[in-house]
Amino acid sequence: ARALARFGEAQVVPPGREEEAVRPLPVAALRLPEADRAALSLAGLKRIADLADLPSQPLAARFGEGLPRALRRLLGREDARITPLRPLPACCEEERFTEPVTQQHVIESILRHLIERAAGTLEKAGRGGRSFEASFYRADGDVRRIAVETGRPSRDASAILRLFHERLDTLADPLDPGYGFDLIRLAVPVAEPLAPVQVCLDGEILCDAEISDLVDRLVARFGPSRVLRFLPVDTHHPVRAARLLPASAPVAPPVAWPLAEPGDPPLRPLQLFEPAQPIETLAEVPDGPPIRFRWRHVLHRVVWAEGPERISAEWWRRREAPTRDYFRVEDEEGRRFWLFRAGLYGSETDAPRWYLHGLFA
Repeated sequence: ARALARFGEAQVVPPGREEEAVRPLPVAALRLPEADRAALSLAGLKRIADLADLPSQPLAARFGEGLPRALRRLLGREDARITPLRPLPACCEEERFTEPVTQQHVIESILRHLIERAAGTLEKAGRGGRSFEASFYRADGDVRRIAVETGRPSRDASAILRLFHERLDTLADPLDPGYGFDLIRLAVPVAEPLAPVQVCLDGEILCDAEISDLVDRLVARFGPSRVLRFLPVDTHHPVRAARLLPASAPVAPPVAWPLAEPGDPPLRPLQLFEPAQPIETLAEVPDGPPIRFRWRHVLHRVVWAEGPERISAEWWRRREAPTRDYFRVEDEEGRRFWLFRAGLYGSETDAPRWYLHGLFA
């Protein structure tokens, strides 16, 4: 791709036709030293096609092994794999054995011992792990790695071991010791500061810890892409006011959720419709709330209304949607709705439409 971008014409190469595409390129695409390029030019070898069909031994004898290797990689005959360097883990503990271990209870005991040692190391450093990876090295050279993550820094050995149990129970390919493991290693790739916490008398911190442990166990069992949480977004637009992220993903300091004044009804409904559902309305004045509306073929008479709350799109999105006037209304049966009128009379539209955006509990 780099050779075609620098020395070829703009094109999309179909899979399997890479060699055909690079053969017309000049030998400069091999990124050889200037002396080697000049020698190839004097010999009449000016394009990749001139070198592609030549035996590699004479080329290696004259120019070194670098030229045949570069040619093979450019033609796609050799995998030029890039092996990235992994950052060193914050903590690493391992246990070697003179005789490979195969018993499940022994493996579990060793893993618990490694977790406890890693927790002690993290405690001395005032840190807690967010990610833990256990590596099992078999006697035949095979390596199995099992990783778990936590929603917050942790060094609770029992909780971490439970996560490994949950993860092992959901493996499609069970952990097979084969002829036994001769090395078990536990690494903590990600760690964050974790200071000792004073437990309140009301037990609120203990409750938060239990919820975090439950979320971690669900993530270990079902995967991070299936356990999500809502985070507030710093915007006044209701559609974009929240986003979904994996529950175990680290996040920046969150934005506070908007709260109503004590005794006031909620600012936003618990259930939102996306897209908003069109309704038929009748209002006393054009800019006022409706006195009745029809939704899903059912007529609702409004006995109480509050608003409008005018919400416009961000200035860089104003072309996407008109201004909305939101109303919180209640019908005769006590059901509460969140309605809005899309578009301002005269300035944005001559016939604004009404929509139902959400339902209050």
